[in-house]
Amino acid sequence: MSRGAAPDGVEAMETPDTPSPKRAYPTWLVILLILVSTSSFIDRVIVATLGPSIKADLGISDGQFGLLTGLGFALLYATFGVPLARLADRGNRVSLMAIATAVWSLMTAASGMAANFVQLLLLRVGVGVGEAAASPCTVSLIGDSFPREKRASALAIVALGSSLGSLVGGFGGGWLGEHVGWREAFVIVGLPGLLLAALIHFTLKEPPRGQFEAGARFGPETPPFSAVLKKIVSCRAFLFMSLGCAMTSFVNFGVLMFLPIYLGRAFAMSMTEAGLIFGIVTSVSNAIGTLIGGYGADWAGRRDIRWYAWLPGICVLITAPLYIIGLMQDDWLIAMPIITCAAVFVFTFYAPTFAATQNMVQPRMRASASAVLIFFQNVVGMGLGPLFVGMMSDFLAARRYGDGRSYQADCVDQAGALAHGCDLAATSGIQTAMISCVLFLSLASLSYFMAARTIRRDFI
Repeated sequence: MSRGAAPDGVEAMETPDTPSPKRAYPTWLVILLILVSTSSFIDRVIVATLGPSIKADLGISDGQFGLLTGLGFALLYATFGVPLARLADRGNRVSLMAIATAVWSLMTAASGMAANFVQLLLLRVGVGVGEAAASPCTVSLIGDSFPREKRASALAIVALGSSLGSLVGGFGGGWLGEHVGWREAFVIVGLPGLLLAALIHFTLKEPPRGQFEAGARFGPETPPFSAVLKKIVSCRAFLFMSLGCAMTSFVNFGVLMFLPIYLGRAFAMSMTEAGLIFGIVTSVSNAIGTLIGGYGADWAGRRDIRWYAWLPGICVLITAPLYIIGLMQDDWLIAMPIITCAAVFVFTFYAPTFAATQNMVQPRMRASASAVLIFFQNVVGMGLGPLFVGMMSDFLAARRYGDGRSYQADCVDQAGALAHGCDLAATSGIQTAMISCVLFLSLASLSYFMAARTIRRDFI
């Protein structure tokens, strides 16, 4: 089979002299990358599931919780992503991913020993630093293991790990938090990551860089970061897709990270019930939406590559009214299917966006370009989305309650005194804050449609 052919499944990295027993290696690579994604998402979303217990135990507000699940985690996650991506472009991506997996797993386990908000925030920052290497390494490994017409599909399959992680972190985290304790839950979900780190180190290998690219136009040396920035700044499609990705993630993280708390307040669900619903909504929508986005973009992109931007632009536009309708329902049996459908549409953005990024830059720029995209996604999306919802929730709840200081004293410091009407104010605040967040999807959709105008010129 020629190097430029479009291999399928386990034949993706096959060459004429590849021994038969090694043909299954790409499948093993994808399996381990799925497990890496699963581990990182369990460690990421379990904080949202354990939120009610953490808030009650440490006495923190919605705004502080938004900092804990958002900016505190995302700022260093995104900041460290760029230098770690440079390491991935220069050195051994497998070793880097193994070390990173061990770091975030240890930090997650240590989160169970936090005595106050500041300590837990610092440990979550440590989790973010560890996870900063995972996405650039994953995207770069996929870019050098599959041809361009298969990359969005491969990324969509790997992203199924985030769906599995959301389900396990949602239901498992809720059950552990309610029956064992939130501190013990962190330890239980964190330690298995050390075994995964060992599997990565001992069983994966580096693929040749640029092996599926035509000709020899890409040199063996890693370009300086200034060259990476010059390249991506010249790609208007990259810039607009970065903005679209950032604003989509802003809404996604802002709404979904507060979903367990919303379910507890609006529908009086226990932590286990809210965690199960959260896990089902996020895992089902993530899996279906990412697969639709990946396979749909690859299929339509063969006819017109502008579909890599059109598809997420259309789907994100559909998402906004669905989210608003779902969040305004009084019956969770009606609300959750609508919110799940909305989340399916919004998750279509991931695979087309990151696959398009890989197709705009040279092989030794891929991890760095992905890190720049991830920087926008996480600082704006993961960082500011939950923080926006949390602070808006506190502000709106205090206005509904009547006085900001008394709301803090009666409802936050005392972990919610129902006799003072805290439940009504808190429910109204979080619902309105989440709906306000959804409105930013209009900007995300516009950004993707703007990217479609130049994407044909910007692909290499």
